[in-house]
This record gives sequence, C-alpha cells and structure tokens, in this order.
Amino acid sequence: MIGLILDPTTKEIEADLAALPASDSPERADLLIALARTVFMADLPRATEASREALEMSRRLEYEKGIGFSLYHLGFGEYLRSDHETAMATLLEAQRLMDALEDENGRGLVMGALAGVHLSVGDYEKALSSFFAALKAHRGTGEKKNEGWLLHGIGGAYHEMGDYRRALQYHGEAMDVFEELEDDIGRARALSGLGLVHQARCEFEQALEVHGRALELYRGAETDFGESRALNDLGVTLHEMGDFDQARIHHLRALRLREEFGNKQAVSTSLINLGKLLLTEGELGPAMEYASRALEIAEQIKARPRIFQSHLVLSEIRSLMGDPAAALEHYKAYERTKEAVAGDQANLRLVNLQVGFEMEQAEREAEISRLKNVELRQKNEQLHTLLEELHTAQAQLIQSEKMAVLGSLVSGLLHEFNTPLGAITGTSDISYRCVDRIRKSVADHPELLEQPKFSQALDILERNHDLTRTATDRIGQITRSLEGFTNLDGGTLESIDVNEVLEQTLTLLEHEYRGRVEVVRHWGELPSLVSDPRDLSQVFMTLLSNAGEAISELGTVTVTTEFVGENVQIEIQDTGVGMDEETLANLFEPSFSQSGKRVKTGLGLLAALNIAQKKGGGIRVTSEVGEGATFRVWLPIAASKAV
Repeated sequence: MIGLILDPTTKEIEADLAALPASDSPERADLLIALARTVFMADLPRATEASREALEMSRRLEYEKGIGFSLYHLGFGEYLRSDHETAMATLLEAQRLMDALEDENGRGLVMGALAGVHLSVGDYEKALSSFFAALKAHRGTGEKKNEGWLLHGIGGAYHEMGDYRRALQYHGEAMDVFEELEDDIGRARALSGLGLVHQARCEFEQALEVHGRALELYRGAETDFGESRALNDLGVTLHEMGDFDQARIHHLRALRLREEFGNKQAVSTSLINLGKLLLTEGELGPAMEYASRALEIAEQIKARPRIFQSHLVLSEIRSLMGDPAAALEHYKAYERTKEAVAGDQANLRLVNLQVGFEMEQAEREAEISRLKNVELRQKNEQLHTLLEELHTAQAQLIQSEKMAVLGSLVSGLLHEFNTPLGAITGTSDISYRCVDRIRKSVADHPELLEQPKFSQALDILERNHDLTRTATDRIGQITRSLEGFTNLDGGTLESIDVNEVLEQTLTLLEHEYRGRVEVVRHWGELPSLVSDPRDLSQVFMTLLSNAGEAISELGTVTVTTEFVGENVQIEIQDTGVGMDEETLANLFEPSFSQSGKRVKTGLGLLAALNIAQKKGGGIRVTSEVGEGATFRVWLPIAASKAV
C-alpha cells in the first residue's frame, strides 16, 4: 500500500476549513483534499466523504487540479477497500488529468496507487513498472516521504516475486528515508517489510523481534489498520515457531480490526492464515470454513494471489478429509491461477493428486474393462485432435481461396470500370469545352443569350458537367481504394502506411456505414511497415465490417492508431451489442452454418488472427454485453524490418 504526505495535522486543517466561507472555492477544495489525506488510515469513510465533496466542488468550479487530486484520493480509498476494478478506472482518470496538468507530484502519487492495485491482483511486472515511474517522478519533485513509500512498495513487489535479496534492499532504503524524516508510520511499514523477508528466509527470531517493534510503532500512531498488519505478521511467525495458541490470538485480533476497517483483501489474508493454522492443529471443519470465506472474498475482489492461496489450503484440507477428487479440483484451480500470475508449471503435488484420483476411479472398474476404456479414450482424443487440426486447416484454405477469387474478380471489374470511366470523363470535358466555345462564339450576339431557352440549355449543360465530374471523381476514389485493398500485383512486399490502408478500407465500407455509423479517426504518427498490403487490408476489412454489423441502429466506430513500444497498434472500438463470455471464448474458432443448399462460413476472424500472428503480432478483444467491443491489433516493427 502506498502512503501519503501527512504534514498538517487534522485539527489544523479543520480549523482552516472553519475559518473559510462555506461557499465553493479552490481553497476550500484543497483543504478537503488535505483532510482526506490525513485521515485515510484512521477513518476511511470520512476520508472518502471529504474526497467526494472536494470532487463535486472542483467540478462545479472547473478546478482541474482539484478534480485530479480528488479522483486520486477516491481511487486510493477504493484500493484500500479492495475494490480493484473501480480503483483502476478512477485512478486512470486521475492520471489523464495529471498528465494534462503536467503535475509531477500528482502523477507520481497516481502511478504509485496504480502500482498498489497491480500488485494486489498479481500483475507484478505492471506493478514494478508503475512503482519505478512514480519513484522517478517524486525524486524529480524532492518529495522524500512519497519516495520512502514507493521504495517500500517496490520491496513488497520483489517479495511477492520471491526475490528476497532485492526486497531486503528496497525495504532497507525505505527505512533510511523514514528514519531521516522521523516518520513512525513509515518506520513501522518498513519494519513490516523487513520482517516478512526474515520470515520467508526462516529467520523467525529476527522476524518476531522486527514485527514486535512495528506493532509498538503502529499502536503509538493509533492506526488500527497498521496494527492489524503487525498482528497478522506476528501470527504467521508464531505459527511457524510452533506457538499455535498465541498465533491464533494474534490472527483473530487482526481479523477483527480488518473487518472493522473494511479492507477485503486484508480480511481474506487473515482468513487464509487462520485456515492454515487450524489445518496444522487438525481442526479441519473450522479450517474449511475460514478458507472458504477467504476464497469467496478473494474471487469477489479478483485478488488472484489470494485466490490461489485459498485453493491451496482447501486442497490440503480436502485431501486430509479423504476427498481426493475435491482436493484435485482445488489444486487444479490453484495451479491455473498461480500460472496466470507467475507462469509456474504444475508441480509434483498436482501429479500425485491426479494419480490418486485415477486410482480411486480404477478401483470401481474391472482391470480389463479399465484398460479397454483407457485405450478407447486415447484413440478418441487423438481423433478429436486430428479433426480440430483438419478443421482449422480447411478453414484457412477456404478463406485463402475466397480471397484469391475476390482478388481476381475485383481485378476484372476494375479493368471494366476504368475504360468506360475514362470515356465518360473525356466526353464530359469535350462537352464542357464545346459549351465554352459556344458562349465565346455568341459573345458578339448578346441577343442569343437573351433567349431564355438557349441560355437555359447552356446552364444545364454546365451543371451536368459539374455533376458528372463529381461522380467520376467519386468512382475514381473508390477504384483506387479497391486497388489498394486487393493489391493487384499480388504477393509483393511494400513499405505500407497503415493509416492509409485503414482509410482505404473505410472508403470501401462507406456504403454500409452511411447514415447509421459515425466513424471517429485518431491517427497516430506511425513508422512504415514492410508487408503484403493484401494481408493488412483483409485484417482491417474483417474487423471494421464486424464492427459495423455489431451496431443494430445508430452508433460509432472509433479507429485509433499509435506506436507503442516496438509495436504498431490499431484499436477498433464499436458501440454495438457486445458479446458474452461464451462468445468471446469461441470468437476465433472456424464455424459453418447451412441455409437451404448454401453453406456459410465464419472464417474471417480466424484468418485475421492468423495473418497478425504470422507477422509476429496478434489480436486481443474485450467486450461486455450491451457495452460494445474493442479489438486491438499489434504488429511488431522489428519483424517488419527483418522482412
């Protein structure tokens, strides 16, 4: 958790607030923000109320700095309550304002809070990236206290990743900063971090001494949440040392304080530790109750580290209760979640549980029957795998054939278009020149122009020329877009402007979008890609067509391009009907449907994904029902250069 600057006392801020008029003012908004900052750890509801009041006032005043810092404090409060999704959205909004204001201090605070959210949900790489960005910002502003909290946060991230050497280093640096500032809460947090490292290295006597010092500092500062942290850490250490009675007392006190404070993640941690303790003492029923509650809370707040820890405890409990099937399911869930967090592979325990489960199944069957079933199942699995591979290959082949036929067809059509188009353009110009000559010829005979029918005929001819020219220009633009889309040379590598290819594709889709779909373009500065233009045209046509089809009545398709890291990124966002989780899970699977004698194929997204992956990139999609969908395509510039 990231700390805050706590310079003025609460009483001083309250006195300053009382001295100000009750009307809206930037000064009053600033004082409300300062009040929230000072009472966060002692009175979270009051801090949230002050932040919300400051936000509403700042918005009425159009006071952007007040809006930014109010959002930061609201997001920080949501993080403390373990409402990670809401916290992330609020903090990202605050970050945009801080960037616009070029406020380095505000930017550092927001990045530090975002790092805390990433750390809580198990995104360690994002957490470290945000921590170091925040540290750089605060070192530039000279905010030593915030620097100390960030050093402590970096130590915590390295601890979660199992790098105890770096964790010890950064917690030590944080301790030096807080000692210099004589900040007791900061000292206590740094001691907690150091104690956890000693604990992980099985240096329990040292851990016990350090956690005890942290508890004294927390109690002296009258921060219940900090006290609950120290009690929890002492409980874990005493458990490891075999003092189960004292461990239970400390854990129960920590749990009570955390429930009062309202931090769900901390509550789940205490419940997990109580479950482990009771498991060690053989009290399997109560242990199951604590671990199940921990899992429920962890899944509610999407705290993946706590989810897999809960599953691990439940797996051990179920195994001791003689239920290997349930133990296996919990352990599989543990491995899946842990792998998503840290990329770990299944270890020996999973193998042992799997073997135990299979043995239990085997006892219910005769040996000969079991062997036959195993053999049949293996053959079925092989056939299923081969069928899926064949299905995918068939889908890719059909899509390739469709694109080849489309290219040939469009090539012929363009050739047929260009000849009459040239004739129309030429004859129209001749007609216009003839009209011009007629006007010059009759200049000496003004009485002819005074004849209404004669003059009207010349005007009609001129207007017809203008209309014809506009129409031929439009047809020319469409044919040029088609040429870019199909790349009639075929199979050649070119230096491609991605924005131009997107613009060509949008031109071809204009007839589908017209009067129904508004297109918003955000073109970024992009390097050129070396690629076959037909491939990119196919990808963009598929995604933009799908975006238009997803909008049933009126809506918007927003196309954004940017250069991120070493990738060209294209984002296509629609305001359509959106997709549920089942649809998302099967989105890139080939599909076939029959209507009468016609067979319709759903291969476009699969082909688009294959093209992006072939170029070293990929496609990601996010969507919710009723909220539209967002497709993100990324193409590495390095792969393009290599080509």
